[in-house]
Amino acid sequence: MKVGILSDTHGSALAWEKACKILAGCELIVHAGDVLYHGPRNPLPDGHNPQKLAELINSSPVPVIFAKGNCDADIDSVLIRYPIQSPYAVIYINGKTVVAAHGTDMDDTVIAEKAVIYKADIFISGHTHIPRLERSGATIFVNPGSCALPKGSAGPTAAVWDERGITVLGINDGTVVKDIRF
Repeated sequence: MKVGILSDTHGSALAWEKACKILAGCELIVHAGDVLYHGPRNPLPDGHNPQKLAELINSSPVPVIFAKGNCDADIDSVLIRYPIQSPYAVIYINGKTVVAAHGTDMDDTVIAEKAVIYKADIFISGHTHIPRLERSGATIFVNPGSCALPKGSAGPTAAVWDERGITVLGINDGTVVKDIRF
């Protein structure tokens, strides 16, 4: 199964559309939160249109699983047909335990502790807007960065998980930012 991994769209329909081109062929999308609202400390991202983003998500040809981010409100679930789960989404894919959490108030130590508690093979987080992809012990930690409001030098990013491994890609040109092979 090919899985797309996103976080921090912050209401940008444009970022979603670009990310979906990179995620073409995915059978599932896991979104680590901060879906529709840009947040009071963030600028408006390019293509900011939360209503259109909700429509794009609702018409996605593949299902989307959400963890709830710090900028997600209960009202967002009225617009999106998929539940925005809180605070963790636990998924079993291809015999792997996958945990998605936004990562609010979670440093690397807390994330590692949660991965142990859930016996996560893959732990997905967002919040920092900076891509992270590393293996520690039995767990692969993935932060796809932000496809709408990136921080750091990588630019807007998303990740793809397939039978070969996990790759963080630039959504503007498909450039490989980080890569782990199984």
